[in-house]
Amino acid sequence: MFSGTDDDQQLSGAHPHGPRHLRRSRRGRHAVPFRLRAPVPAGIRRYGVAAVAVAVMGLSTTLSSSAGPVAVPADSAAFAADAGNTGRSAADGPASRSRTRKTADSTGDATPPAAKAAPAPTKAAPAPTKAAPAPAATQPAAPAAPSPTVHAPVGGLTQAEMNNAVAIIDVARQLSLPRRAAVVGIATALQESHLRNLANPNVPQSLQHPNEGVGYDYDSVGLFQQRPSWGSVDQLMDPHESARRFFAALAQIQGWEQQAVTIAAQMVQRSAYPDAYAKWEGLAQQIVDAVMR
Repeated sequence: MFSGTDDDQQLSGAHPHGPRHLRRSRRGRHAVPFRLRAPVPAGIRRYGVAAVAVAVMGLSTTLSSSAGPVAVPADSAAFAADAGNTGRSAADGPASRSRTRKTADSTGDATPPAAKAAPAPTKAAPAPTKAAPAPAATQPAAPAAPSPTVHAPVGGLTQAEMNNAVAIIDVARQLSLPRRAAVVGIATALQESHLRNLANPNVPQSLQHPNEGVGYDYDSVGLFQQRPSWGSVDQLMDPHESARRFFAALAQIQGWEQQAVTIAAQMVQRSAYPDAYAKWEGLAQQIVDAVMR
């Protein structure tokens, strides 16, 4: 059987529309529907999907740089798959542009985060005020150290001279000496310095100590006008220390208690005027009585 005969049979009797349908097909009227129904090669579909994805990414980058981040719709992949199944290629145009914008507008707010108003800061709680420190428990004041008793001057003495006399009597008490030792010591100091702690220009260091005037008897200083053999300048210019040295020398004289005041004083001082101490015995006794009651 010849192929032409079969074709003629198909055209004349087998085909429901007959030769008229053949004539239309040959003119190309149904060319497009025929191509759409034809299967699309897999390579073209993959190329179309890739083109759509690249277009979506480019659009997302453009929108994020100009108006903030735009969320890519979840159905973009489905849309790309549909385009691949229908055979759309990159040459057909960016079909996803209007679809992406429409989806972004419909799915959420496209306002960039920077444009949104920041939440109003909450008012900070006021800092707790520092509580005032509790008042410390009042401690009882420590008792003040007893001040030495100041005796009023007697016998025409100044207060400074009376204070020096009291210092001599205090040393006699500390050494447990009898009252007569105090009388001998005060009579001696009355004769030597009139109970004044004297410095001496011949001993410049003595001028640096508290004093009640200056004397010029060789290198003698202090209440008892003692010379360097008696001690240092610091010791001799201290009323208590100079009196202690005087009583230490008096205590070494045997039987001084039975001697007259002037003899006992002379045995210690070895003065050029041994009888001069006698005139001060009465005033010395008055001072001792006023202090040692």
